[in-house]
Amino acid sequence: MIRAKWVPLALVLNLGCASLTPSKTMQSWVGSQQSQLILSWGPPTRSTSDGAGGTILIYEYDRNTGQIPGRAVRNLDGSISYTAPQATGYVATRMFWVDAKGVIYNWRWQGF
Repeated sequence: MIRAKWVPLALVLNLGCASLTPSKTMQSWVGSQQSQLILSWGPPTRSTSDGAGGTILIYEYDRNTGQIPGRAVRNLDGSISYTAPQATGYVATRMFWVDAKGVIYNWRWQGF
């Protein structure tokens, strides 16, 4: 009975998390000046040409998702081999296309 009371709350919280994508934040910058973005977000990790006289500002964030533990294994000859732990993760990317006048006209994101 107590669990049944928590199911609606869990569903609402889960649906709320699904809408927390960067899309609204990214879209809010369209039409803004590049200088405003840099004042707010700091300098981009890197930038490149958009091929039309403008620039693509690229913000990259390392996301650490934990570690695969190391292992010690006894070989058939009685020796022991060791596998070192490995860090896991990915890079989240936020990109803004800026025209020659410094106005943001497009965006793209990948990874949370």
